[in-house]
Amino acid sequence: MSLSPFDPKGFLDLAKSLADNPGGGQAEYRSALSRAYYAVFLTARESLVAQKIISPTMSPSDHPLVISALRAINTTVGNQLDKLRTKRNRADYDLAAQVSQAEAQQTVGTAYYLESKL
Repeated sequence: MSLSPFDPKGFLDLAKSLADNPGGGQAEYRSALSRAYYAVFLTARESLVAQKIISPTMSPSDHPLVISALRAINTTVGNQLDKLRTKRNRADYDLAAQVSQAEAQQTVGTAYYLESKL
């Protein structure tokens, strides 16, 4: 049995369900930001690889590599992905930060928009 590669859109759909959870809290909303970023990042990385624009290292250095390559193609898309990365870093690392449901939903909306541009 051959397994298909993981589709990063699964992360985006999960992010939406977490952000839309009316009983959600910080764990859900922070996870929504994180998964939304990774959905777009992974989709962008795979698209750039398929176009032979980048050669990924499968390491943390791929994040600025992907953002930089996107900026060279479309500054707005690259900048928006960078903003999602900043939100992801805050959600994942800043324990004092508060993430609201509205912020989680807005971030997921941005991620869906960016995914449509890739």
